[in-house]
Amino acid sequence: MTPQRPTGRSESGFTLTELLVTIVILGIIGALLPQAIILGLRFTAGTEKRVAATSAAGTLNRYFYGDVHSAETVTTSPACGIDDVIVRLSRPGTDIVYAYDRPTGALNRVKCADGGVVTTLLGRFDHTTSTRPVTLSCGAETPCTSPMEVTLTVQSSPAAPPTALTAVRRASSS
Repeated sequence: MTPQRPTGRSESGFTLTELLVTIVILGIIGALLPQAIILGLRFTAGTEKRVAATSAAGTLNRYFYGDVHSAETVTTSPACGIDDVIVRLSRPGTDIVYAYDRPTGALNRVKCADGGVVTTLLGRFDHTTSTRPVTLSCGAETPCTSPMEVTLTVQSSPAAPPTALTAVRRASSS
């Protein structure tokens, strides 16, 4: 008997074709990955602004209904040392002012009472896209369906539809 010779080669290692295909695929992935990361970061920044604006509208909603419900008068006149007032809700001994600070994008609720002034940051809006994201659209000097209603319209971004917050005053108007 004669010894048999091995008929095939060993399968260990890569062929040149496999190596070239792998290098091409890694090159494509390497070229597209940084672009995908940059795009993802851009969307994250936009999402962050939308979430902050939504949060601001929710916080505004939480305070707004109680403030309007207890208000005797609704005006847009200055109070608490603030000239640029969105809405001023007054009751004896207390003024509550909602104001937007354009340079910082801050929406503030300022409560002026005999005990002092308390400012609550309700949230921040993107001040580069809107001159005033919260406006009084009903109440004070603006006409309303019902004279007891006060409506603030929140425009969190130019692309988003506005949200109207309407509250009814319990007290009679003065």
